[in-house]
Amino acid sequence: MKAISIYALTRNQNMECVQKLERQLSSRDFFLRIKEWELESMKALVKQLELHMEEVYKLRFFYSFQIPKLGKEFDLLQIKDNYIVNIELKSGVVSDQAIRKQLIQNRYYLSVLGRPIQSYTYISSQNRLVRLTHHDHIVDADWERLCEDLQKEGMNYEGNIEDLFRAELYLISPITDPVRFLKKEYFLTSQQRDIEKKILRDIYAKQSGCFWFSGIPGTGKTLLLYDIAMKLSVRHR
Repeated sequence: MKAISIYALTRNQNMECVQKLERQLSSRDFFLRIKEWELESMKALVKQLELHMEEVYKLRFFYSFQIPKLGKEFDLLQIKDNYIVNIELKSGVVSDQAIRKQLIQNRYYLSVLGRPIQSYTYISSQNRLVRLTHHDHIVDADWERLCEDLQKEGMNYEGNIEDLFRAELYLISPITDPVRFLKKEYFLTSQQRDIEKKILRDIYAKQSGCFWFSGIPGTGKTLLLYDIAMKLSVRHR
């Protein structure tokens, strides 16, 4: 999957054509189901960028990228050889706490590249731009700061983004890396969190029962099992 011009993507009004254009530009293996609200938010973002910088059409982002096997998704990523800018898109009102949690998780997954990261969220319904500080606070951001970040010197990564991210970089083993596990230096994927919620809900309700889950190697089954055990140990022997 390659980086694309979101300026070019937002010029076309027909959703079917937009999806075809996105696949052609990004070289995806499939047609991405672009949501109407996300496209409208992206249009609003581009419009604001045009008010504060020239040559917006030159910007390149990896759009709607998911880390293979983990399912962790990013809305917009600008990856340069010495810098990363992450922009998340929202249409409705979202709490600062939810925004903070998402951006911190994103930074965790992006940190494997070993480059400085700037994290933003744009809420189109409020025309509000916020960023995550180095002290993990959410503050209102100005467009000049974002445009400055997006135009910093550096070569854009032009390869396949999937070559940069491998699932095994994130799957901490409680067995071989117990110190990091006990310090909780990891995040569960959305699928793992959903499975865990169902199991914990049944355990708390029934106080007994058997549970099982399966998956291909490298999907984090052991991590999920130990995380469930850790949470249960807080309330039960």
